Amino acid sequence: QHDIVVVGAGWIGAEFATAAREAGCAVTVVEAAARPLAGALPAEVAAPMADWYADAGAGLRTDARVERVEPGAVVLGDGTRLPAGAVVVGIGARPATAWLAGSGIELGPHGEVVADAGLRTSAPDVYAVGDCASFPSGRYGERLLVHHWDNALQGPRTVAANIVGTATGEPSAVYDPVPYFWSEQFGRFVQYAGHHASADTLLWRGDPSGPAWSVCWLRERRLVALLAVGRPRDLAQGRRLIEAGTPMDAGLLTDPSRPLKSATA
Repeated sequence: QHDIVVVGAGWIGAEFATAAREAGCAVTVVEAAARPLAGALPAEVAAPMADWYADAGAGLRTDARVERVEPGAVVLGDGTRLPAGAVVVGIGARPATAWLAGSGIELGPHGEVVADAGLRTSAPDVYAVGDCASFPSGRYGERLLVHHWDNALQGPRTVAANIVGTATGEPSAVYDPVPYFWSEQFGRFVQYAGHHASADTLLWRGDPSGPAWSVCWLRERRLVALLAVGRPRDLAQGRRLIEAGTPMDAGLLTDPSRPLKSATA
C-alpha cells in the first residue's frame, strides 16, 4: 500500500484522490480552506461533498497548510507529519504567458491573454483560445476566464469562422458559450454548466445527502448556472434553458421528480 498526500481539494485533487483510492493507496487530502472546492462553489453547496472523502476511505484535512515536504513525509503548519510516498499538488492554474511580455498582446490581471468577443487579441491577426484567454461574455455581463476543456474545444470554431470571415467579408462570429465541465469523483458523476457569480437565487433539487441532486442558480427568474450530481438529464435540459434564457418557476424547479424543462414559468 502506498501513502499519497494530495495538496488541494479542488476538482483535480478530488479526481486524483478517487483514482488513488481505487488503486488501493492510502490517501490524505490537505486543503488550506475550510472546505473542498472553496474557490469554485458556495459553502452550502460544497459542504455535502466533504463527506464523500470519508465515504471513499480518504482522509481530508481542511484549514491545513503545508509547511514543507521531506523525504517520505509532508509536514503541516501545526507540526503534523503525514506519511507520503508521493505528493500530488493541485492548487490552481495560472496562464504561462510571461513570454508574451513586450509582444504588444495585452495581458490581464491574472496573466491571461485579453481577447475580444471574437477571440481576437490586441495584436492584428492574432487570436487566443482556451484557458490562457479571457473573453467578454454578453450573457453574463463580465469577462470570463474559463479553465475547462470545453472552452478550449469551442473557442477554435469561433476563431476559424472569424479567420474565414475576414477573407470573405462575412459578419464576425461572437464567442459567448455557456461554460461547461464534468468531473468523476468518489463514485459520483458531477456536471456544471453556466456561471453563478451574478445569481440572486439558489435552489436545490433533491437531498444533498443522497446519491443524486442538483443545484440551480437563477438571476431575475432565469437559470444562469446548474450543478448536477448524478442527474445528467438535469444538466442536459438546464444547459439548453440557460442558453435560451427561459424564465423559470421556482416552485416547480425544486421538485426533483419534475423534468427541468417543464419547470418553466
